[in-house]
Amino acid sequence: MSTPHEQDDRPPHEEFAFRIVRRGYDRDQVAAYIVLLRTGAPSAAAPAFELVRRGFDQAQVDEVIARLHREAARGR
Repeated sequence: MSTPHEQDDRPPHEEFAFRIVRRGYDRDQVAAYIVLLRTGAPSAAAPAFELVRRGFDQAQVDEVIARLHREAARGR
């Protein structure tokens, strides 16, 4: 397990155990947004991901992104 400021090189579905569902968030868009969050340059607007076949579970992604936003806010 990595510490909050340690970079984890695993893909998001492994690092956060995202489930792949029949219809969910675009996996590449989610991964790119998580990288953006970790570089300290997230948009102030809520992320908007396309819904695609075999995407990441929406509830899981929303929960992880909210947590990452809280961690980033505490680190400032």
